[in-house]
Amino acid sequence: MSGLGRSTVLLAVAAVILAAGCRRHAASVSGDVTLDGQPLTTGVVSFTPATSGASAYANIGGDGRYELKTGAAEGLEPGPYKVTVAANATAEQAAAMGVKIGREGIMPLLTPAKYADISSTPLTVDVKAGSQEVDLALEADRPKKK
Repeated sequence: MSGLGRSTVLLAVAAVILAAGCRRHAASVSGDVTLDGQPLTTGVVSFTPATSGASAYANIGGDGRYELKTGAAEGLEPGPYKVTVAANATAEQAAAMGVKIGREGIMPLLTPAKYADISSTPLTVDVKAGSQEVDLALEADRPKKK
């Protein structure tokens, strides 16, 4: 193979690799995350397929917004998902809550535990192809009235 032919093949292979690394899924999901009407400014949102496939994740930004990715690819595949949200308190928030930080340095959850567990989360979403806004409104656990 001539030098020009080899260069052309190498460029084509590089283009395929780059395109695979920049893969976009058929759906994109973003939105706001609130707890009792107030934006969460930290934490992680995950969408786990109800059947099979890869989960999508996003960090919650300082403005309470998230945008899902599946691995390095933007978006996720359409279908039904269970949604979990987990946000840990900062050291200042833990102190304000009167919670002592353990030896492991693990901060307490700001979000109710049911939202962080795939088996107990009440959040489900049927993701459609295309771009969509899915706001996640979490509510703190309230004592049950007798």
